[in-house]
Amino acid sequence: MEAKEHWFLPGFLVLAMVIAQGTTSKYLSSPQCYKKTEKATTYTCEWMKSGSMQNATYELFYKRSNSAEKKKSLGKNQQSYIFVNDDKVLEKVPVDLWVVAYMGNQSCKSLNTSVRLNESVKYEAPQTTSMSRSSSNLTLSWVNKEEVKNHMPEDVVLEVKFRRLEKTSGIWNTTETEVKQAMVTLENLQNQYMYQLQVRQKSKHVKRPLWSDWTPILDVPTEIKNPTEVKWTVEDFNNGTRLLKLTWGTPPYPVSVGQVYYNLSLHIWPCQLKRKNHTNITTTTTEFSVYVTYSAVSGYIFAFNKVGKSSQTHILIPAKNLTYPRKSWPDDKLIPRKYTPRLKNSCLEWYKLTDGETQPAKVNISKVMNGTVEETLKSIRQKMDDYVRYFYLVHKQTDGKPQTTEMRLMYKKEGAASKAPENFTVNVTTNSAMLHWKPIPVQDQQGFLTHYEVCYTRSQNDGTHIEIKKCHNISTSKTEYLIQNLTPECEYNIYLAGVTAAGSGRNISIHILTKSQHKSITDMNREGWMTAGIIVLIAILITICLFIIKRHKSKIFPPIPRPMVAESKNYRASTQDMYEIKEEVHELQLHDKRSPEEATLLEVCEDVNEKSLGDSSTPDGVSDLLTSDFKGQVLSLDTADPSQGEIDCEVTMLMYRNGLVFDMKADSTEDVGTPL
Repeated sequence: MEAKEHWFLPGFLVLAMVIAQGTTSKYLSSPQCYKKTEKATTYTCEWMKSGSMQNATYELFYKRSNSAEKKKSLGKNQQSYIFVNDDKVLEKVPVDLWVVAYMGNQSCKSLNTSVRLNESVKYEAPQTTSMSRSSSNLTLSWVNKEEVKNHMPEDVVLEVKFRRLEKTSGIWNTTETEVKQAMVTLENLQNQYMYQLQVRQKSKHVKRPLWSDWTPILDVPTEIKNPTEVKWTVEDFNNGTRLLKLTWGTPPYPVSVGQVYYNLSLHIWPCQLKRKNHTNITTTTTEFSVYVTYSAVSGYIFAFNKVGKSSQTHILIPAKNLTYPRKSWPDDKLIPRKYTPRLKNSCLEWYKLTDGETQPAKVNISKVMNGTVEETLKSIRQKMDDYVRYFYLVHKQTDGKPQTTEMRLMYKKEGAASKAPENFTVNVTTNSAMLHWKPIPVQDQQGFLTHYEVCYTRSQNDGTHIEIKKCHNISTSKTEYLIQNLTPECEYNIYLAGVTAAGSGRNISIHILTKSQHKSITDMNREGWMTAGIIVLIAILITICLFIIKRHKSKIFPPIPRPMVAESKNYRASTQDMYEIKEEVHELQLHDKRSPEEATLLEVCEDVNEKSLGDSSTPDGVSDLLTSDFKGQVLSLDTADPSQGEIDCEVTMLMYRNGLVFDMKADSTEDVGTPL
């Protein structure tokens, strides 16, 4: 009994200690100490605490492992971590660490952990992770915090876990690799799907590296393949200012996961050409409005998300279309008249229109820096070329809005057109000619066209003119003209040229011959006869086809056979009163092979034949078809010997039916019919 009590008491104490330690470790974890980089001189010791101990005070203790020295305190606070300098700890020897929590008069101690402090390094989680997606590859790059990135080596161990976004409840795919730079590429991803991923890192230069915390879950959209499509509208206030509205579409869902941003750059204020003066905005909306002048507006836009950006879409809003006013700049006048460079935000914009459009290859901006306005304008005129069209605009700022105060098409000096109208064609009738042409290109006009000039003369076969030259002026907005009252069957020479203030330019000529009026009537008659002939030919063909069809109708459309249905006796009896079949025999000739001299008399052997017919196996349908007058009639031959005639009557007993004579007592098994 004493032995049992001696065993029970130590066992109970051990069990109590185990239970007490289990209860204590449940509320307070052992501390974990590490450096954030290999070169750091400060350790971070942290632990986990339960919700019921949020207001407790914590104290960290340590002592050398396997030694009897007293414990030492490393610090005390209400946080779940303590920073410790390395001069207070023996780095290269094992030490035991534990935490004690105090709440009022109670305390709770964690389990001891034995470590070598210089062997533990825990990096910060990667910061500012950027992604780039191309085809089936995803490249990740990141930047660490500013205070630690200069103390970290470039080669680390990286772990990435990822999964498809639509399978958020699925299992993570994990890959671990060593990288020499803060960059890693995931391969063989499905480009049409979105993904989620997390990244963490650890050191490869210490004995006991610790994994950093995971980065927050990052959504990975698909790459933007298509450029942004932009639509624009311009509202003209007719005061030198326009309202430009730009709109563009939103990319589809796989691209827009996370967020899609748009970078828009516009050159709005024409008085400054430097790129830094472009208006640059980054927005998540799909529209933008801004006030602009009458000058051309250019720029670009592209979309970007977490994994890349689209190609640029160039934007060009042309200058206001201008056909008038037009002006030449003679030596004794200074234009523009409304140019007031004394204003700070004012300028003169001018450029060549070598292609006839309002978008120049090079824009010139002039401001009065030194000297007067007259001197500035004279210097501008000296830079201009003769016979070249220019476009100038005067801009200024009014109440913060850009405004065009003057605009004009201009030549320094005008000349005659260097080319004739193009694609000159003529449609000729008996007494008129319709002319068609294309306008002269702007770069070949060498001045403002006032009108087109059409001239024509009548000539003889030898080319001599027999009429005075006639000319007509045509508006520059037209590209066709009808010449009337011409003489049939006559030759004409027609000339076309563009006219400027300097005179007529190069012309283009064409020689025509008007049609004969009689010939036209003959042509009409010929067409009438041809039409009539075609109609007659069609009628003949139709008649021939109908004749052939009627002639061979039985072959082309054979009759449909009808089955013969034998009448029953009952039906015959019921219909006998309604009609009666009568048949007469006027003369019957029997040709017998035995002797052509035998008589051809018809003898009626009613008694004999009635018996023979009654005994015969003729079908009922056949006998019913015979009338009462001819049912028993037979044929006999008249011979010299009466006895022989009787025999013949019996042997050659014939029956007449439906135009056929049947031998009812022939030796042959088949009936022999003799046609009448």
